[in-house]
Amino acid sequence: MATLTDFVIALLTSVLELVVTFADVALSDPLSTVSFLFGNVFILFAVGMFAYLALGAIGAELGIIGVGSSTGRPPQRE
Repeated sequence: MATLTDFVIALLTSVLELVVTFADVALSDPLSTVSFLFGNVFILFAVGMFAYLALGAIGAELGIIGVGSSTGRPPQRE
């Protein structure tokens, strides 16, 4: 039976092998490098926007961030 230590060691070893494999592919020719970098930029942008929206929704739900005005209530009509 595998222990938690064996699992963590296998996971870290796999991550290091993945980094080496990506480096080999990205540095094989200039077009691969450019496509690898643009892919990373797109992924980082998508993850960043999702985190921004999710944190904003959580903040609005908890009342930390006001929605619509500085008081968090809609403006009153006269």
